[in-house]
Amino acid sequence: MKCNLMRTLWLAICALVLGADARANENEVAIADSIRKYKYYAKTARQNKEYDRAIGYYTTVLQYSPQELTAAYFLGQLYYEKKDSTGARIALPQAHVALRQATSIDSLHLNSNLLLYTIHKAMDLPDSAAWSLERVLIKKPDAAKYRRELADLYRREGHNEQAVAHYEKLVADGAKDADLFEILALLHQELGQVEQAIEWRKRQVEGGTGGADQLESIVELKLEVGDVEGAYDTLLELAKEDSQNAYSYYNRISLIASEAGNDSMHIEGLKGMVEADPKDLKSIAELVEWHQGRGEFASAKAWLGRGLKVNPEDAHLLLLKGDNLVREGDEEGAIAAFEKAKADPAWERVAQQRIWQLRPPETEEEKLKRQFFGGEEAQEEQN
Repeated sequence: MKCNLMRTLWLAICALVLGADARANENEVAIADSIRKYKYYAKTARQNKEYDRAIGYYTTVLQYSPQELTAAYFLGQLYYEKKDSTGARIALPQAHVALRQATSIDSLHLNSNLLLYTIHKAMDLPDSAAWSLERVLIKKPDAAKYRRELADLYRREGHNEQAVAHYEKLVADGAKDADLFEILALLHQELGQVEQAIEWRKRQVEGGTGGADQLESIVELKLEVGDVEGAYDTLLELAKEDSQNAYSYYNRISLIASEAGNDSMHIEGLKGMVEADPKDLKSIAELVEWHQGRGEFASAKAWLGRGLKVNPEDAHLLLLKGDNLVREGDEEGAIAAFEKAKADPAWERVAQQRIWQLRPPETEEEKLKRQFFGGEEAQEEQN
């Protein structure tokens, strides 16, 4: 009797469990059927551009199954499509919520992240926009278009190191954009990475995408790091490449060398200036003085002849010619040169002093005139 009672109880329990399982299975089947049904309705409505109905169906799908990735994505897309009719201030946040649900299901879902990027830009959320594109590139690392957009975004926001990393990856992957080298040179310079900036400038020139502007930038960068010799070399290259502006490059060499105390390069700069502009008598005069100061009188005489051939009346050169003739013992020729130099008011006093050094004044009138001109001090001041 007792055994029969236990058997009956056991059968009853089994029946209850089996019934519960059956009802659960029936419920799961019903839910799955409902999900399929509403997904079908949603797809049909979306294809017919019945946005409100499609939104309702996809919302229902997500209520049944919150992990439905495609439903979350399409819901976000539909809200985004409605931005013109409902207003961006309403539609974009709604789309944002749905798409964030999609990325919580799959953080690397490509279409969700791409649309989130667009929405973040529209909502002026640059950091979030960058976050979305970073995930796009994890999924598609060879997507040059999106890498360039991300690099440009980082650059606009002042995140130069991140921008550099993506720009350099683009170059390494074979990007042909001519402006990438320029951008990288500027970014490295802004980061204080001068050597890297120089290298990118060089690559511009070597690749045929740069010219005089890039070489001039290299000069400034080399001076910034104290590479004066490198600056000379680059300026010489510029003078060769841009012959129309060679004078200014040689002048720059001369000035830099003068500041650095580099006499040989200073003279090279002067010579280049004269080669670029044979009428540059000021530089010729400086070359004459330099050679005279070193006792290189033959070279000084050669430069004098070259300068006086251009302008036989140049007072400064005439004075230097007279000094040279004095050294050669030709006082008469020297005085003639000094007298000729007196025609220029700027050099008249100096020329007169030179003459008095050779032939001191004899009359009181001449002595007074010498005193009026300032004596030896005037000569030293003019020199």
